[in-house]
Amino acid sequence: MKHTPAFLLLLVALAAPFEVTRSVDRASLLIGDPVIFNISARKTSGQKLIFPGPDASFSDFELRDLRSREEKKGDASVETYTYTLTVFKLGDVKIPAMRVVSAIDTADAKTTAPVDLTVKEIAAADTSDIIDIYSQESLGRGFWFYAIIISVVVLLGALVFLFDRFFRKNKAVEKIPESVLSPEERFEKDMRELEGARLLEKGDVKEFHFRISEVLRRYLGGRLGFEALESTTHELLNALRDRKTEKPALRLVEEFCDINDPVKFAKWIPDTSTSEKLILLSRDVVRQLALPGASAGSAPRTGDPKQ
Repeated sequence: MKHTPAFLLLLVALAAPFEVTRSVDRASLLIGDPVIFNISARKTSGQKLIFPGPDASFSDFELRDLRSREEKKGDASVETYTYTLTVFKLGDVKIPAMRVVSAIDTADAKTTAPVDLTVKEIAAADTSDIIDIYSQESLGRGFWFYAIIISVVVLLGALVFLFDRFFRKNKAVEKIPESVLSPEERFEKDMRELEGARLLEKGDVKEFHFRISEVLRRYLGGRLGFEALESTTHELLNALRDRKTEKPALRLVEEFCDINDPVKFAKWIPDTSTSEKLILLSRDVVRQLALPGASAGSAPRTGDPKQ
């Protein structure tokens, strides 16, 4: 019983009141621009709080990124969640009130005040300086006006011609015709391009999920001989079953879709490790279908002579 007072003190500290504030980095923005929304809680060290997560509703706003940090402030600490939001609605909009809840006592919750913002469209006045520089009055319509126009057109034509010659030459020498690539070779080529784009490092999570879905679907369609790119998930799985796809490969595709679909068609933003798992699942699918007798519907290598 000697330790009972210390335990009670710890419990009281963890359940101590906390203070919540919110802030944004701007009061007005152009349509499509990001806005940084911060929720900060001042609390006792070690106190656990539950902040709004990726599945929270931000009304008219879309969540593009979510980060958190915690800083020591003497005996207390300040935990901050930073939300990067975008909106594609003009006029007055509102970031709704958000709740922060104590993990010890869920009845102990603090709610932030809503944030009013104004979304503006890009006005012609924002480019008036460019319009003034190139206005008809400043250039005039004399000899030099037409001489400059003709010179610019001739120069652009020459550059286009040279670029076209250079591009065609390199394309003819370096590019491997896609028609002679097997589905597995095309898959590896597409995956190298996707990984080289480093979309997850740049925060383009949704673009990454769209791209990797296209890579896997293109492989499945080429390998099993059906139109996979335009198929729904239900149609895709039915097509695999119709072609007697082995169960291990089918389960991998189902797991891939379970992770990928909520990102493509909802507002779920997964963590990086979850997104990177799709790369491993895609390669496992290819390895399964490359096994002898993996599917009765296997398509021949594109470009090979018909038997």
